[in-house]
Amino acid sequence: MPQPMIERFQIEDLISQNLSGVVFRAFDTQTAKTVAVRRFFPFGVDGGGLDSEEQTAYEIALSRLAGLRHPALRSVICGACDPVDHMPFIVTEWIEGQPLPAYIAENGFTAESAILLIAQALEVCELFSHVLAEEAIWVETSLQTIVVGDSESGRGCTFWISPLKWLGGSGETRGLESIATLGEQVMGWTGRIFSEQSGGGLGGWLKWLRRNAATTTLQEARASLAALTGAAPPPPAAVLVAQASELPTWKAPSKAPMVVAIVLGALVAVLTIVFLVTRESAPDAASPVAAAGSDAPAKSAKSSARPSAVQADPAPPTREPARLQWDDHQALVLNNSNSVIVEGIADRAFATETGKTTYLLFTNIEDRNAARIGILIGTSTKEEMLKKLEPYVGKKISVFGEVRVRTIDELNRPDIMIKDLSAITVIK
Repeated sequence: MPQPMIERFQIEDLISQNLSGVVFRAFDTQTAKTVAVRRFFPFGVDGGGLDSEEQTAYEIALSRLAGLRHPALRSVICGACDPVDHMPFIVTEWIEGQPLPAYIAENGFTAESAILLIAQALEVCELFSHVLAEEAIWVETSLQTIVVGDSESGRGCTFWISPLKWLGGSGETRGLESIATLGEQVMGWTGRIFSEQSGGGLGGWLKWLRRNAATTTLQEARASLAALTGAAPPPPAAVLVAQASELPTWKAPSKAPMVVAIVLGALVAVLTIVFLVTRESAPDAASPVAAAGSDAPAKSAKSSARPSAVQADPAPPTREPARLQWDDHQALVLNNSNSVIVEGIADRAFATETGKTTYLLFTNIEDRNAARIGILIGTSTKEEMLKKLEPYVGKKISVFGEVRVRTIDELNRPDIMIKDLSAITVIK
């Protein structure tokens, strides 16, 4: 393996491959984290790569997407195009966990969890739509591509972007119909008759969405879903971007990722030949990360393909954080990824078995869905952090933090994550 490639991404394993592309698990030596490296064919295996104008738009858009963070998103880290064959690749966050179908088979899936999953998918798509200046379902919605984080990751259901949709896949695959299909699949309603009242009204909402998919906006879909649960209307896209962005100033991609593309190009050429010979008999791959672009058909021509233009974001409006009580479970879940102020009497403090996170709990009852305050231990020891939290036990406190809902428990647990103890104020 060439030294420049080792300097950034070290390929560890081939995860999946199909006619749309190939996915590798790799180690990012710059961040010391595991990542997914995805090389894909925007116009089919024999369709060629991107032209110079498309490459420029692709790289600019990547730099903008790399600034987005969301609990339900496997974030974009970087990407570029192979300088030899101009095939694009993208590097995204890796989440340890299991594909959603495997999780559902083991744990089932409630209507509340399905509503949260759909709300998160719509929210992430609105973030992407704001950056790419075009409304669409930009994430992959086939169940196998949705990864449920394990307990160590602290993440629930996570999506990743579908570059094939982004680079000019058919408008049909980018429509809201895919969200209706997603909801029906997780509820086990595919091919079945369900009523308007099914799933606490979710059935009626899915029918409404399918009827109006061609004319409904993402914001309207999010608002109607919130109304189903009695929640306040969701914030506009500009607010979501302000909450989720770390927008960098665009610059040309470094040489190191380009070298990754060259090496991957040679490797994929061999893998593609193997895949084409064996695809008739090979079973579908089942892995923590599914094949790139699996729910978007490859194209053999590229006359209509153009990466979306990148426009400057408008100045986001300010919004006061919601002030909530610790036991207002529904309101906390609906504020997932938002900053809030939570009040309550701290009952006890504890640390995880791994010792990476300490928590303040508001109840002594073993409720896996009860809200809690979480803080990463950092350089302190577990014992030191627990001692620092002792003065808050038994006191009524006010905490400013970000809600992160975990959907891997029996229902949904809202953790209010804080960066340091200055976020906690003793009321009395």
